Amino acid sequence: MKKSLGRRISKILGIVAVVVLVLVGGVFIYFKSQSTAEVSTKSGALHELTIEEKLEDFNYMYQILEENHPYFEVEKRKTGYDWLDHREDFESWIKATKDNKDYYSTIGRILYLVQNGHTNIISPEMFDDNRRIYSGILNSAWKTVLNNEAVVGKYETWKEIIQSKSSMIPLEFKYIEGNYIVTNPSFINEDILKQHNIPKYSILKAVDGVNIDEYIKSIMDKKFLKFDNIRSKLKASRLNIPCVEGKNMILTFLTPDGEKTEITIKGIEYIAPKNSNMTEPEKLYDTEIIEKDKLAYIKVGSFSSFYVDKDRAGIYKFFEEVKDYSNLIIDIRGNGGGSENYYTQNLVPPLIDKKLEASFYMVFKDGEYIKPFLMSRGIFGKSIHNIPGGLKYPAEIESDFSSFITSTREVSPKNPVGFRGKIYLLVDDYVYSSAESLAAFAKATGFATIVGTRTGGDGIGIDPGLFALPNSGLIIRFPLEMGLNPDGTSSEEIRTDPDVYAEQTYEDYIKYNEYKGGIINPYDTVINKVIKIME
Repeated sequence: MKKSLGRRISKILGIVAVVVLVLVGGVFIYFKSQSTAEVSTKSGALHELTIEEKLEDFNYMYQILEENHPYFEVEKRKTGYDWLDHREDFESWIKATKDNKDYYSTIGRILYLVQNGHTNIISPEMFDDNRRIYSGILNSAWKTVLNNEAVVGKYETWKEIIQSKSSMIPLEFKYIEGNYIVTNPSFINEDILKQHNIPKYSILKAVDGVNIDEYIKSIMDKKFLKFDNIRSKLKASRLNIPCVEGKNMILTFLTPDGEKTEITIKGIEYIAPKNSNMTEPEKLYDTEIIEKDKLAYIKVGSFSSFYVDKDRAGIYKFFEEVKDYSNLIIDIRGNGGGSENYYTQNLVPPLIDKKLEASFYMVFKDGEYIKPFLMSRGIFGKSIHNIPGGLKYPAEIESDFSSFITSTREVSPKNPVGFRGKIYLLVDDYVYSSAESLAAFAKATGFATIVGTRTGGDGIGIDPGLFALPNSGLIIRFPLEMGLNPDGTSSEEIRTDPDVYAEQTYEDYIKYNEYKGGIINPYDTVINKVIKIME
Protein backbone atom coordinates (compact mmCIF):
# COMPACT_ATOMS: atom_id res chain seq x y z
CA MET A 1 0.00 0.00 0.00
CA LYS A 2 2.81 2.38 1.01
CA LYS A 3 4.78 1.47 -2.14
CA SER A 4 1.71 2.09 -4.29
CA LEU A 5 1.09 5.42 -2.60
CA GLY A 6 4.76 6.30 -2.92
CA ARG A 7 4.73 5.51 -6.63
CA ARG A 8 1.65 7.69 -7.11
CA ILE A 9 3.23 10.57 -5.17
CA SER A 10 6.44 10.23 -7.19
CA LYS A 11 4.45 10.21 -10.41
CA ILE A 12 2.50 13.29 -9.34
CA LEU A 13 5.71 15.08 -8.35
CA GLY A 14 7.26 14.15 -11.69
CA ILE A 15 4.28 15.56 -13.56
CA VAL A 16 4.40 18.73 -11.44
CA ALA A 17 8.11 19.11 -12.17
CA VAL A 18 7.53 18.76 -15.92
CA VAL A 19 4.67 21.28 -15.79
CA VAL A 20 6.86 23.74 -13.84
CA LEU A 21 9.69 23.35 -16.35
CA VAL A 22 7.31 23.88 -19.24
CA LEU A 23 5.82 26.96 -17.59
CA VAL A 24 9.24 28.41 -16.74
CA GLY A 25 10.49 27.70 -20.26
CA GLY A 26 7.36 29.23 -21.72
CA VAL A 27 7.72 32.35 -19.59
CA PHE A 28 11.40 32.56 -20.56
CA ILE A 29 10.61 32.33 -24.28
CA TYR A 30 7.71 34.75 -23.84
CA PHE A 31 9.90 37.40 -22.27
CA LYS A 32 12.52 36.91 -24.97
CA SER A 33 9.91 37.24 -27.67
CA GLN A 34 8.42 40.34 -26.04
CA SER A 35 11.70 42.17 -25.39
CA THR A 36 11.43 45.40 -27.36
CA ALA A 37 14.05 48.07 -27.94
CA GLU A 38 13.45 51.79 -27.64
CA VAL A 39 12.58 53.48 -30.93
CA SER A 40 12.49 57.29 -30.79
CA THR A 41 11.98 57.91 -34.50
CA LYS A 42 9.32 60.52 -35.14
CA SER A 43 6.37 59.74 -37.40
CA GLY A 44 5.94 61.34 -40.80
CA ALA A 45 7.77 61.28 -44.10
CA LEU A 46 11.47 62.08 -44.32
CA HIS A 47 11.93 65.75 -45.19
CA GLU A 48 15.00 67.89 -45.70
CA LEU A 49 16.36 67.95 -42.16
CA THR A 50 17.19 71.17 -40.35
CA ILE A 51 20.54 71.62 -38.60
CA GLU A 52 18.71 71.35 -35.27
CA GLU A 53 17.20 68.01 -36.28
CA LYS A 54 20.55 66.71 -37.48
CA LEU A 55 22.19 67.72 -34.20
CA GLU A 56 19.39 66.04 -32.24
CA ASP A 57 20.10 62.86 -34.20
CA PHE A 58 23.84 63.13 -33.59
CA ASN A 59 23.50 63.75 -29.84
CA TYR A 60 21.13 60.80 -29.53
CA MET A 61 23.66 58.61 -31.37
CA TYR A 62 26.60 59.90 -29.33
CA GLN A 63 24.85 59.20 -26.01
CA ILE A 64 23.84 55.64 -26.90
CA LEU A 65 27.33 54.80 -28.15
CA GLU A 66 29.02 56.47 -25.17
CA GLU A 67 26.92 54.46 -22.71
CA ASN A 68 26.90 51.12 -24.51
CA HIS A 69 29.69 50.70 -27.08
CA PRO A 70 32.38 48.36 -25.70
CA TYR A 71 35.42 49.20 -27.83
CA PHE A 72 36.38 52.87 -27.47
CA GLU A 73 39.46 52.10 -25.38
CA VAL A 74 40.43 49.15 -27.59
CA GLU A 75 40.25 51.23 -30.76
CA LYS A 76 42.09 54.13 -29.10
CA ARG A 77 44.97 51.78 -28.38
CA LYS A 78 44.94 50.60 -32.00
CA THR A 79 44.66 53.96 -33.74
CA GLY A 80 45.67 56.57 -31.16
CA TYR A 81 42.34 58.33 -31.81
CA ASP A 82 39.95 59.05 -28.90
CA TRP A 83 36.48 59.11 -30.52
CA LEU A 84 34.66 60.30 -27.40
CA ASP A 85 36.97 63.31 -27.15
CA HIS A 86 35.85 64.74 -30.53
CA ARG A 87 32.20 65.53 -29.87
CA GLU A 88 32.58 69.23 -30.66
CA ASP A 89 34.40 68.45 -33.90
CA PHE A 90 31.62 66.11 -34.97
CA GLU A 91 28.97 68.72 -34.15
CA SER A 92 30.77 71.24 -36.36
CA TRP A 93 30.79 68.70 -39.20
CA ILE A 94 27.05 68.19 -38.79
CA LYS A 95 26.40 71.94 -38.82
CA ALA A 96 28.32 72.23 -42.10
CA THR A 97 26.18 69.65 -43.97
CA LYS A 98 24.24 71.07 -46.93
CA ASP A 99 21.45 68.52 -47.32
CA ASN A 100 20.28 65.03 -46.30
CA LYS A 101 22.73 63.34 -48.65
CA ASP A 102 25.66 65.26 -47.18
CA TYR A 103 24.36 64.54 -43.66
CA TYR A 104 24.23 60.78 -44.40
CA SER A 105 27.83 60.87 -45.61
CA THR A 106 28.93 62.82 -42.52
CA ILE A 107 27.32 60.38 -40.09
CA GLY A 108 29.14 57.64 -42.01
CA ARG A 109 32.47 59.47 -41.59
CA ILE A 110 31.89 59.91 -37.87
CA LEU A 111 31.15 56.20 -37.42
CA TYR A 112 34.17 55.15 -39.48
CA LEU A 113 36.30 56.94 -36.90
CA VAL A 114 35.18 54.45 -34.27
CA GLN A 115 37.19 51.96 -36.40
CA ASN A 116 35.10 48.94 -35.53
CA GLY A 117 33.79 46.76 -38.35
CA HIS A 118 30.43 46.24 -36.62
CA THR A 119 29.76 49.98 -36.18
CA ASN A 120 28.08 51.61 -39.16
CA ILE A 121 24.85 52.83 -40.74
CA ILE A 122 22.51 50.15 -42.05
CA SER A 123 22.52 51.35 -45.65
CA PRO A 124 19.26 51.68 -47.61
CA GLU A 125 20.58 48.90 -49.85
CA MET A 126 20.94 46.51 -46.89
CA PHE A 127 17.78 47.50 -44.99
CA ASP A 128 15.50 44.80 -46.42
CA ASP A 129 18.17 42.10 -46.01
CA ASN A 130 18.44 42.99 -42.32
CA ARG A 131 14.68 42.69 -41.92
CA ARG A 132 14.92 39.18 -43.39
CA ILE A 133 17.87 38.18 -41.20
CA TYR A 134 16.17 39.28 -37.96
CA SER A 135 12.72 37.86 -38.58
CA GLY A 136 12.96 35.02 -36.02
CA ILE A 137 11.31 34.76 -32.61
CA LEU A 138 14.50 35.45 -30.62
CA ASN A 139 15.13 38.73 -32.43
CA SER A 140 12.30 40.79 -30.95
CA ALA A 141 14.51 43.75 -30.01
CA TRP A 142 15.99 43.86 -33.52
CA LYS A 143 12.56 43.54 -35.13
CA THR A 144 11.24 46.43 -33.03
CA VAL A 145 13.75 48.74 -34.66
CA LEU A 146 13.66 47.33 -38.19
CA ASN A 147 9.87 47.09 -38.44
CA ASN A 148 9.02 50.42 -36.85
CA GLU A 149 6.54 52.14 -39.17
CA ALA A 150 8.30 55.51 -39.09
CA VAL A 151 11.71 53.90 -39.74
CA VAL A 152 10.40 51.82 -42.66
CA GLY A 153 8.79 54.87 -44.25
CA LYS A 154 11.91 56.99 -43.96
CA TYR A 155 14.09 54.25 -45.41
CA GLU A 156 11.91 54.20 -48.52
CA THR A 157 12.95 57.82 -49.07
CA TRP A 158 16.59 57.12 -48.21
CA LYS A 159 16.61 54.47 -50.96
CA GLU A 160 15.88 57.23 -53.45
CA ILE A 161 18.53 59.58 -52.05
CA ILE A 162 21.50 57.28 -51.45
CA GLN A 163 23.22 55.24 -54.12
CA SER A 164 26.21 53.00 -53.54
CA LYS A 165 28.67 55.27 -55.26
CA SER A 166 31.96 56.88 -54.47
CA SER A 167 34.68 58.98 -56.04
CA MET A 168 38.10 57.41 -56.21
CA ILE A 169 41.31 57.08 -58.12
CA PRO A 170 40.79 54.32 -60.76
CA LEU A 171 43.48 52.09 -59.27
CA GLU A 172 43.49 49.45 -56.55
CA PHE A 173 46.28 48.51 -54.18
CA LYS A 174 46.85 45.21 -52.38
CA TYR A 175 48.74 45.19 -49.08
CA ILE A 176 51.60 42.71 -49.46
CA GLU A 177 54.45 42.39 -46.92
CA GLY A 178 53.94 45.94 -45.65
CA ASN A 179 53.65 47.60 -49.07
CA TYR A 180 50.78 48.66 -51.34
CA ILE A 181 51.05 46.96 -54.73
CA VAL A 182 49.16 48.57 -57.61
CA THR A 183 46.60 46.52 -59.54
CA ASN A 184 44.16 47.27 -62.32
CA PRO A 185 40.77 47.51 -60.57
CA SER A 186 38.16 44.90 -61.40
CA PHE A 187 35.50 47.55 -62.05
CA ILE A 188 37.52 49.28 -64.80
CA ASN A 189 37.45 47.73 -68.27
CA GLU A 190 40.31 49.66 -69.83
CA ASP A 191 43.90 49.02 -68.80
CA ILE A 192 44.56 52.00 -66.54
CA LEU A 193 48.12 50.90 -65.81
CA LYS A 194 49.14 51.03 -69.47
CA GLN A 195 47.23 54.26 -70.02
CA HIS A 196 49.23 56.00 -67.30
CA ASN A 197 52.49 54.16 -67.96
CA ILE A 198 52.56 52.54 -64.51
CA PRO A 199 54.60 49.31 -64.47
CA LYS A 200 52.67 46.33 -63.09
CA TYR A 201 53.34 45.53 -59.44
CA SER A 202 54.76 48.97 -58.65
CA ILE A 203 54.73 49.95 -54.96
CA LEU A 204 52.82 53.07 -53.86
CA LYS A 205 55.11 55.24 -51.74
CA ALA A 206 53.23 58.55 -51.37
CA VAL A 207 49.92 60.31 -52.13
CA ASP A 208 50.16 64.04 -52.94
CA GLY A 209 53.57 64.06 -51.31
CA VAL A 210 52.38 62.38 -48.08
CA ASN A 211 54.19 59.18 -47.08
CA ILE A 212 51.85 56.23 -47.64
CA ASP A 213 51.74 55.13 -43.98
CA GLU A 214 50.86 58.66 -42.87
CA TYR A 215 48.30 58.88 -45.65
CA ILE A 216 46.62 55.67 -44.42
CA LYS A 217 46.17 57.24 -40.97
CA SER A 218 44.51 60.25 -42.60
CA ILE A 219 41.66 58.21 -44.15
CA MET A 220 40.32 56.68 -40.94
CA ASP A 221 37.07 58.59 -41.56
CA LYS A 222 36.63 56.88 -44.94
CA LYS A 223 37.85 53.32 -44.49
CA PHE A 224 37.94 50.61 -41.85
CA LEU A 225 41.62 49.90 -41.17
CA LYS A 226 43.42 46.89 -39.72
CA PHE A 227 46.57 46.75 -37.61
CA ASP A 228 49.70 45.00 -38.83
CA ASN A 229 51.19 43.53 -35.64
CA ILE A 230 54.33 42.37 -37.42
CA ARG A 231 55.19 45.90 -38.63
CA SER A 232 53.28 47.86 -35.93
CA LYS A 233 51.24 50.09 -38.22
CA LEU A 234 47.72 50.67 -39.46
CA LYS A 235 46.95 49.23 -42.87
CA ALA A 236 44.27 48.89 -45.52
CA SER A 237 44.30 45.31 -46.77
CA ARG A 238 42.78 46.49 -50.06
CA LEU A 239 43.10 50.18 -50.81
CA ASN A 240 41.00 52.38 -53.07
CA ILE A 241 42.10 56.01 -52.80
CA PRO A 242 39.10 58.29 -52.19
CA CYS A 243 39.10 61.67 -53.91
CA VAL A 244 36.94 64.42 -55.34
CA GLU A 245 35.56 63.51 -58.76
CA GLY A 246 37.64 65.14 -61.49
CA LYS A 247 40.41 66.25 -59.11
CA ASN A 248 44.01 65.44 -60.00
CA MET A 249 46.17 63.60 -57.49
CA ILE A 250 49.89 62.88 -57.59
CA LEU A 251 50.96 59.33 -56.79
CA THR A 252 54.57 58.36 -56.17
CA PHE A 253 55.63 54.82 -57.08
CA LEU A 254 58.66 52.59 -56.78
CA THR A 255 58.74 50.34 -59.84
CA PRO A 256 59.79 46.66 -59.70
CA ASP A 257 63.09 47.81 -61.23
CA GLY A 258 63.68 50.12 -58.27
CA GLU A 259 62.98 53.40 -60.09
CA LYS A 260 60.99 56.21 -58.46
CA THR A 261 58.24 57.68 -60.62
CA GLU A 262 55.34 60.13 -60.19
CA ILE A 263 52.07 60.14 -62.08
CA THR A 264 49.15 62.54 -62.08
CA ILE A 265 45.75 60.83 -62.21
CA LYS A 266 42.17 62.08 -62.06
CA GLY A 267 39.43 60.73 -59.80
CA ILE A 268 36.30 59.07 -61.18
CA GLU A 269 32.82 58.36 -59.84
CA TYR A 270 32.02 54.70 -59.37
CA ILE A 271 28.45 53.46 -58.83
CA ALA A 272 28.26 49.93 -57.46
CA PRO A 273 25.73 47.61 -59.10
CA LYS A 274 22.56 47.11 -57.06
CA ASN A 275 22.02 43.74 -55.38
CA SER A 276 18.90 43.18 -57.45
CA ASN A 277 21.03 43.07 -60.58
CA MET A 278 23.55 40.64 -59.15
CA THR A 279 23.00 36.90 -59.28
CA GLU A 280 23.44 35.00 -56.03
CA PRO A 281 25.98 32.18 -56.20
CA GLU A 282 24.73 28.61 -56.16
CA LYS A 283 26.96 27.87 -53.17
CA LEU A 284 29.55 29.59 -50.99
CA TYR A 285 32.22 26.90 -51.10
CA ASP A 286 34.61 25.38 -53.64
CA THR A 287 36.49 22.10 -53.34
CA GLU A 288 39.60 20.63 -54.90
CA ILE A 289 41.88 17.63 -54.55
CA ILE A 290 45.44 18.93 -54.27
CA GLU A 291 47.05 15.50 -53.92
CA LYS A 292 44.98 12.34 -54.29
CA ASP A 293 44.54 10.35 -51.07
CA LYS A 294 46.70 12.86 -49.22
CA LEU A 295 45.50 16.49 -49.34
CA ALA A 296 41.95 17.78 -49.91
CA TYR A 297 40.88 21.41 -49.98
CA ILE A 298 37.67 23.35 -49.33
CA LYS A 299 37.36 27.13 -49.64
CA VAL A 300 34.45 28.90 -47.90
CA GLY A 301 34.18 32.57 -48.84
CA SER A 302 31.27 33.55 -46.57
CA PHE A 303 29.17 32.21 -43.70
CA SER A 304 25.96 33.85 -44.93
CA SER A 305 22.94 32.71 -42.92
CA PHE A 306 21.04 32.26 -46.19
CA TYR A 307 23.38 29.39 -47.18
CA VAL A 308 23.58 27.39 -43.95
CA ASP A 309 20.97 24.87 -45.08
CA LYS A 310 21.66 25.28 -48.79
CA ASP A 311 25.35 24.29 -48.59
CA ARG A 312 25.13 21.49 -46.00
CA ALA A 313 24.54 18.46 -48.22
CA GLY A 314 27.26 19.39 -50.72
CA ILE A 315 29.86 19.96 -48.03
CA TYR A 316 28.97 16.70 -46.32
CA LYS A 317 29.26 14.82 -49.59
CA PHE A 318 32.77 16.22 -50.14
CA PHE A 319 33.85 15.27 -46.61
CA GLU A 320 32.59 11.72 -47.21
CA GLU A 321 34.64 11.52 -50.41
CA VAL A 322 37.87 12.58 -48.67
CA LYS A 323 37.31 10.92 -45.28
CA ASP A 324 40.35 8.67 -45.75
CA TYR A 325 42.70 11.52 -46.72
CA SER A 326 45.52 12.29 -44.32
CA ASN A 327 45.17 16.08 -44.61
CA LEU A 328 42.36 18.58 -45.16
CA ILE A 329 42.61 22.34 -45.70
CA ILE A 330 39.65 24.53 -44.76
CA ASP A 331 40.36 27.94 -46.29
CA ILE A 332 38.39 30.86 -44.81
CA ARG A 333 40.72 33.63 -45.94
CA GLY A 334 38.69 36.64 -47.04
CA ASN A 335 35.63 35.45 -45.09
CA GLY A 336 33.98 38.40 -43.31
CA GLY A 337 31.47 36.25 -41.44
CA GLY A 338 27.72 35.80 -41.45
CA SER A 339 26.27 33.15 -39.15
CA GLU A 340 28.04 30.86 -36.67
CA ASN A 341 25.52 28.19 -37.66
CA TYR A 342 27.43 27.77 -40.92
CA TYR A 343 30.47 26.23 -39.28
CA THR A 344 28.75 24.71 -36.22
CA GLN A 345 26.37 22.78 -38.52
CA ASN A 346 28.26 22.32 -41.80
CA LEU A 347 32.01 22.27 -41.23
CA VAL A 348 32.81 20.90 -37.78
CA PRO A 349 30.22 18.17 -36.91
CA PRO A 350 31.01 15.79 -39.82
CA LEU A 351 34.75 15.92 -39.07
CA ILE A 352 34.80 15.16 -35.33
CA ASP A 353 34.09 12.02 -33.31
CA LYS A 354 33.62 13.63 -29.89
CA LYS A 355 32.11 16.83 -28.56
CA LEU A 356 34.36 19.91 -28.69
CA GLU A 357 33.78 22.85 -26.40
CA ALA A 358 35.47 26.14 -25.64
CA SER A 359 34.60 28.73 -23.02
CA PHE A 360 34.82 32.44 -23.67
CA TYR A 361 33.72 35.48 -21.72
CA MET A 362 31.55 38.36 -22.86
CA VAL A 363 31.49 41.61 -20.88
CA PHE A 364 28.82 44.31 -21.06
CA LYS A 365 28.50 47.96 -20.15
CA ASP A 366 25.65 49.11 -17.92
CA GLY A 367 23.80 51.11 -20.58
CA GLU A 368 20.03 50.81 -20.53
CA TYR A 369 19.68 50.66 -24.30
CA ILE A 370 21.31 47.24 -24.78
CA LYS A 371 19.26 45.40 -22.13
CA PRO A 372 16.30 44.44 -24.37
CA PHE A 373 18.72 42.98 -26.92
CA LEU A 374 20.40 40.87 -24.24
CA MET A 375 17.03 39.77 -22.90
CA SER A 376 15.97 38.76 -26.42
CA ARG A 377 18.82 36.25 -26.36
CA GLY A 378 18.27 35.19 -22.74
CA ILE A 379 21.42 36.89 -21.46
CA PHE A 380 21.44 37.87 -17.77
CA GLY A 381 24.96 38.74 -16.68
CA LYS A 382 26.80 38.36 -13.39
CA SER A 383 28.60 41.24 -11.69
CA ILE A 384 31.92 42.04 -13.34
CA HIS A 385 33.53 41.78 -9.90
CA ASN A 386 32.97 38.02 -10.02
CA ILE A 387 34.83 37.47 -13.28
CA PRO A 388 37.63 34.91 -12.75
CA GLY A 389 41.02 36.38 -11.97
CA GLY A 390 44.45 35.69 -13.33
CA LEU A 391 43.69 36.35 -17.01
CA LYS A 392 45.00 39.01 -19.42
CA TYR A 393 41.97 41.30 -19.35
CA PRO A 394 42.05 44.76 -20.96
CA ALA A 395 42.72 47.46 -18.35
CA GLU A 396 39.23 48.96 -18.65
CA ILE A 397 37.27 45.78 -17.80
CA GLU A 398 36.50 46.66 -14.17
CA SER A 399 36.11 50.42 -14.65
CA ASP A 400 33.96 50.49 -17.80
CA PHE A 401 31.96 47.24 -17.64
CA SER A 402 29.32 46.07 -15.21
CA SER A 403 28.54 42.45 -16.04
CA PHE A 404 29.79 39.34 -17.82
CA ILE A 405 28.68 35.90 -18.91
CA THR A 406 30.57 32.73 -19.65
CA SER A 407 29.76 31.51 -23.14
CA THR A 408 30.53 27.87 -23.75
CA ARG A 409 30.48 26.98 -27.41
CA GLU A 410 29.80 23.28 -27.89
CA VAL A 411 29.82 21.37 -31.17
CA SER A 412 28.92 17.67 -31.17
CA PRO A 413 29.51 15.13 -33.92
CA LYS A 414 26.63 14.68 -36.35
CA ASN A 415 26.80 11.92 -38.94
CA PRO A 416 30.61 11.91 -38.67
CA VAL A 417 32.30 10.72 -41.83
CA GLY A 418 35.17 9.14 -39.92
CA PHE A 419 37.89 11.60 -40.90
CA ARG A 420 41.09 10.88 -38.94
CA GLY A 421 43.54 13.16 -40.70
CA LYS A 422 45.05 16.54 -39.92
CA ILE A 423 42.97 19.68 -40.45
CA TYR A 424 44.51 23.04 -41.39
CA LEU A 425 42.49 26.25 -41.15
CA LEU A 426 43.80 29.04 -43.41
CA VAL A 427 43.15 32.58 -42.13
CA ASP A 428 44.01 36.20 -42.85
CA ASP A 429 42.99 39.61 -41.55
CA TYR A 430 39.76 39.60 -43.56
CA VAL A 431 38.50 36.83 -41.25
CA TYR A 432 35.99 38.66 -39.09
CA SER A 433 32.83 38.22 -37.01
CA SER A 434 31.49 34.63 -37.23
CA ALA A 435 34.49 33.58 -39.36
CA GLU A 436 36.69 34.87 -36.55
CA SER A 437 34.52 32.79 -34.22
CA LEU A 438 35.58 29.64 -36.06
CA ALA A 439 39.24 30.64 -35.80
CA ALA A 440 38.88 31.27 -32.05
CA PHE A 441 37.03 27.96 -31.60
CA ALA A 442 39.68 26.05 -33.56
CA LYS A 443 42.43 27.69 -31.51
CA ALA A 444 40.76 26.90 -28.18
CA THR A 445 39.78 23.29 -28.98
CA GLY A 446 42.60 22.18 -31.27
CA PHE A 447 40.08 21.37 -33.99
CA ALA A 448 42.57 22.57 -36.60
CA THR A 449 46.07 23.94 -36.99
CA ILE A 450 45.69 27.61 -37.92
CA VAL A 451 47.94 28.81 -40.72
CA GLY A 452 48.20 32.34 -42.13
CA THR A 453 48.27 35.81 -40.61
CA ARG A 454 46.51 37.24 -37.59
CA THR A 455 42.75 37.38 -38.07
CA GLY A 456 40.40 40.39 -38.17
CA GLY A 457 38.72 39.99 -34.77
CA ASP A 458 35.37 40.68 -33.06
CA GLY A 459 34.13 37.13 -33.42
CA ILE A 460 33.03 36.29 -29.87
CA GLY A 461 29.56 37.49 -29.00
CA ILE A 462 26.07 37.94 -30.36
CA ASP A 463 24.66 39.96 -33.24
CA PRO A 464 25.32 43.72 -33.12
CA GLY A 465 22.51 45.86 -31.68
CA LEU A 466 20.56 48.47 -33.63
CA PHE A 467 19.10 51.88 -32.87
CA ALA A 468 17.21 54.34 -35.05
CA LEU A 469 17.85 58.08 -35.06
CA PRO A 470 14.92 60.34 -34.08
CA ASN A 471 14.59 62.52 -37.18
CA SER A 472 16.34 60.78 -40.07
CA GLY A 473 15.25 57.27 -39.06
CA LEU A 474 18.71 55.97 -39.98
CA ILE A 475 19.60 52.76 -38.17
CA ILE A 476 23.02 52.51 -36.54
CA ARG A 477 24.60 49.12 -35.87
CA PHE A 478 27.03 48.59 -32.98
CA PRO A 479 28.48 45.68 -30.93
CA LEU A 480 26.67 44.88 -27.70
CA GLU A 481 29.58 43.25 -25.90
CA MET A 482 33.31 42.84 -25.73
CA GLY A 483 34.14 39.23 -26.50
CA LEU A 484 37.18 37.83 -24.71
CA ASN A 485 39.49 35.04 -25.80
CA PRO A 486 40.03 32.15 -23.32
CA ASP A 487 43.11 33.95 -21.96
CA GLY A 488 41.04 37.09 -21.23
CA THR A 489 42.34 39.22 -24.10
CA SER A 490 39.89 41.11 -26.30
CA SER A 491 38.94 39.28 -29.49
CA GLU A 492 38.61 42.63 -31.28
CA GLU A 493 42.02 43.83 -30.12
CA ILE A 494 44.25 40.75 -30.06
CA ARG A 495 42.25 38.67 -32.54
CA THR A 496 43.51 35.12 -33.22
CA ASP A 497 47.19 34.41 -33.78
CA PRO A 498 47.92 31.58 -36.22
CA ASP A 499 49.74 28.51 -34.99
CA VAL A 500 51.93 28.82 -38.10
CA TYR A 501 52.55 32.32 -39.46
CA ALA A 502 52.53 32.58 -43.25
CA GLU A 503 51.78 35.55 -45.52
CA GLN A 504 51.88 35.98 -49.26
CA THR A 505 55.29 37.20 -50.41
CA TYR A 506 55.79 39.92 -53.00
CA GLU A 507 57.55 37.51 -55.35
CA ASP A 508 54.77 34.91 -55.06
CA TYR A 509 52.10 37.58 -55.43
CA ILE A 510 53.41 38.54 -58.86
CA LYS A 511 53.42 34.92 -60.04
CA TYR A 512 50.05 34.32 -58.33
CA ASN A 513 48.41 37.06 -60.40
CA GLU A 514 49.91 35.83 -63.65
CA TYR A 515 48.65 32.27 -63.11
CA LYS A 516 45.53 31.47 -65.16
CA GLY A 517 44.73 28.02 -63.81
CA GLY A 518 42.04 26.67 -61.48
CA ILE A 519 41.05 27.04 -57.82
CA ILE A 520 44.45 26.08 -56.44
CA ASN A 521 47.20 28.50 -57.33
CA PRO A 522 50.71 26.99 -57.19
CA TYR A 523 52.07 30.37 -56.03
CA ASP A 524 49.82 30.59 -52.96
CA THR A 525 52.45 31.06 -50.25
CA VAL A 526 50.12 29.95 -47.45
CA ILE A 527 48.99 26.70 -49.10
CA ASN A 528 52.62 25.95 -49.94
CA LYS A 529 53.43 26.43 -46.25
CA VAL A 530 50.92 23.70 -45.38
CA ILE A 531 52.41 21.37 -48.01
CA LYS A 532 55.86 21.99 -46.53
CA ILE A 533 54.58 21.18 -43.02
CA MET A 534 53.18 17.90 -44.34
CA GLU A 535 56.52 16.76 -45.77
